[in-house]
Amino acid sequence: MKVYFLSIIIFLGLQFFGQNIKSLKAHEDTLINLINKTRSETDFKKAFILNNDFEAHLRKVLRYDEAFNFPFDSLSKLISTVKSPDNSFRIFNWNIEKPKQEQFYCCLIMKYDNKKEEFITLKLIDKSASAFDPEYLSYSINNWYGALYYSIIPIKNASGTIYTLLGWDGNNQFSNKKIIESMEFQKKDNVKFGLPIFKSEESKTKRRVIFQYNKNSYMSLKYAKDRKKELIIFDHLSPKSPQLEGMKDWYVTDLSFDAFKLENGKWKYLKDIDANTLKPYKDRPYNSP
Repeated sequence: MKVYFLSIIIFLGLQFFGQNIKSLKAHEDTLINLINKTRSETDFKKAFILNNDFEAHLRKVLRYDEAFNFPFDSLSKLISTVKSPDNSFRIFNWNIEKPKQEQFYCCLIMKYDNKKEEFITLKLIDKSASAFDPEYLSYSINNWYGALYYSIIPIKNASGTIYTLLGWDGNNQFSNKKIIESMEFQKKDNVKFGLPIFKSEESKTKRRVIFQYNKNSYMSLKYAKDRKKELIIFDHLSPKSPQLEGMKDWYVTDLSFDAFKLENGKWKYLKDIDANTLKPYKDRPYNSP
């Protein structure tokens, strides 16, 4: 008899799971329509209102536990839905364009709360437009340096886990940015951005690293790992000409690579890396573009 009732429970659970998956597929179509409608609106104020509709519907979708592992294959082509490698959280992250090609970023974090024994949703509020000297400041859930994240790197330490995020920012009509962010979950469902874990080229300790480069150029920023080391490898940026030194809107790649190497829970800057072997070049001459 116990086996019979257990079979019924399993059957009903699978049926309920299947219904939720069907619902998520339908919701995904709705979300795609809403985000496309938002981005096709040329008036930013109207686009912002439409964006609120998209966010409200996404919040409804994230009430489904199954949303944490649902692939969202089509939606993922339009927004970021990246999940942390340790399955601790999932980011739903997108942007809408403001005048002069500046960007406004939105982000919902889906995370399991062990105390509440349920998934919760945390909203990040983009305040990057008013940020001053952001590489050296900490931010919070209500004061976030917005970006579009595409990679998450967990770093375990004695007190927990710090996450390194790789992101993109459309910045303005002249330049883009690539960002290396640091993030940590704290008590009361709070999130801290900007941990002092980046040892820069100038031997300064930064809380995040921001690269700015010309809109017509390209910059690679990727995580790489082998048996002995973990690296974040990126294109070295230089001004198009000596007269443009310090004017970041006109920086471009020069076909060389630098990196940050993980050492004792922090990222240490390394200059002139072979992107194939993950090893530094020795005594290689610098070539200006």
